[in-house]
Amino acid sequence: MTWQELMRQMSRRLKAGHISDPDREALYLLEWATGRRYAEWVVSGGAVEADSLDRAEAGLARRLSHEPLAYITGHREFFGLDLAVSPAVLIPRPETEILVETVLERVTWDAFRVADVGTGSGAIALALKSARPDWTLFGCDIDAAALDVARENGRRLNLTVCWLLSDLLASVPPPVDAVVANLPYVDPEGDLSMSWETTYEPPLALYEGGGGMKAIRRLLQQAPDWLVPGGQIFLECAPDQAQKLTGDLHAAGFGRISVVQDYAGLDRVLSGTKM
Repeated sequence: MTWQELMRQMSRRLKAGHISDPDREALYLLEWATGRRYAEWVVSGGAVEADSLDRAEAGLARRLSHEPLAYITGHREFFGLDLAVSPAVLIPRPETEILVETVLERVTWDAFRVADVGTGSGAIALALKSARPDWTLFGCDIDAAALDVARENGRRLNLTVCWLLSDLLASVPPPVDAVVANLPYVDPEGDLSMSWETTYEPPLALYEGGGGMKAIRRLLQQAPDWLVPGGQIFLECAPDQAQKLTGDLHAAGFGRISVVQDYAGLDRVLSGTKM
C-alpha cells in the first residue's frame, strides 16, 4: 500500500468514527506509524512497509475508541515545544498557552523566580524557561509519575527546571517572585458533559472538590507566605469560577486583579499582585 492510500483510508475511517478533523489526524498517525515526516513521503514516495501498516492499524483502532491522539503518538506541541506525554499527565491545552502568554506579558524583569504548581508534563515551566532562560523555574507536582514525564521533557529539550515532588508549594524554597498554576478545576459533582477522551486522562489532574476550587483556594492561602512583596500569582480556572476566585484573591491579600479571556471569549486566566 502506498502512503497516499494509507492516509486516505485512515481519514475515511476516522471520519466514519466521528473524529473531528480526520485529515489532520490521519497525517499525524501516518507520521507516527511510519516514523517518517509527511514531507519525506511527498518527496520520496514509496510503499508503506508491513510493520508500519500493522502499527497504523493498531493506532487507528485506539483512536477510534477515542483514546487521545497525544497518548497514541506520545507527543503534543505546546508553545512551540515538542512535549512527550503519557497517561500519567494531562494533555496540554491551547488555553493554557494563554496562561503562559499572560505571565510573559506582565513580567518583564530579569533574575525572576517562578513556581509552576501542578506542573504535570512540565509544559508551563518549560515554556517559560524557553522564553526566559534567565528565570529560575521550579516545577512542582504531587504525583511522582507526572514529575518523571516533566523531568524527561526538560532533559530532552535541554531546559533547566528544578523539579520538586510537592504538595502545592510545600517543597519550594521561598521566596519566589511569581506563582503560576493550572491546578485541577473540574467539579466531579458538577456537569461532566466532557469528551470521551478525558476518560483516558488522570483524574488527579482534572477533578477537584469544593466546586472544582478546593486546590486553588488552598494555594491562595499558601502563596502569600512564599511570594515577595509585590509578587504575582497567575491561575487558570473554569469560566464560571472566575468571579468567585476574584473574591478569594482579594480575601487572601491580592490586589490589581485581572481576568484574561481565552480564544472563545471565556474567562480563563486570573492574575493578582501581593499587596
